[in-house]
Amino acid sequence: MTDRKELVAVEHHLVPTLGSNGVYTAAGSQALFDTAGASWCGAGCGKCYNLTSTGNPPCTGCGTGGAAGESIIVMVTNLCPYNGNQQWCPQVGATNNYGYSYHFDIMAQSEVFGDNVVVNFEPIACPGQATSDWETCVCYGKTATDETPVGMTPGGSNPSPPTSTTTTETTTTITTSGATQTLYGQCGGSGWTGPTACASGATCKVLNSYYSQCLS
Repeated sequence: MTDRKELVAVEHHLVPTLGSNGVYTAAGSQALFDTAGASWCGAGCGKCYNLTSTGNPPCTGCGTGGAAGESIIVMVTNLCPYNGNQQWCPQVGATNNYGYSYHFDIMAQSEVFGDNVVVNFEPIACPGQATSDWETCVCYGKTATDETPVGMTPGGSNPSPPTSTTTTETTTTITTSGATQTLYGQCGGSGWTGPTACASGATCKVLNSYYSQCLS
């Protein structure tokens, strides 16, 4: 299978501890997380992508872009849902406000590429150091089939999404100590025993009986 590159806009949430192993985590738009519309434990959760900066913002006035040609690896570990994020995160088969079909909301110590930069991306096999990132996936340990993401075992492969373009933006979310969940993290649902309070600026919203998520 030939990997096909895409253009996407990347958004950053500034989190002090992620990206330290060289692989960043990201909340992906619905087409990246699960094309069937799942809001948790999607088929795309745990898949990795190589992102290369174009240096350009998605539009005039919605970012300054950044250095072109820089690349990073990201693993999709959560969903950037359409509801509440229509500007950046489109529904499957649709585009966001800037005409892009895909979006990565990157968790990082600082802006990775710059301010709301558009990137080329392509699916890749997850490197070994991504194992700890996979454990942050909202569906980790939930089912018998999600113990290892596609691409981390011999013969694994990541199917390519259809060709399109997308954008990125930069916002700030700071993690806190104690029983507080970060933006886009799980905060409730059937059998959930983790934190039910969300970080400042986020609200725990019920998506279904099995999953509630911290959303802005």
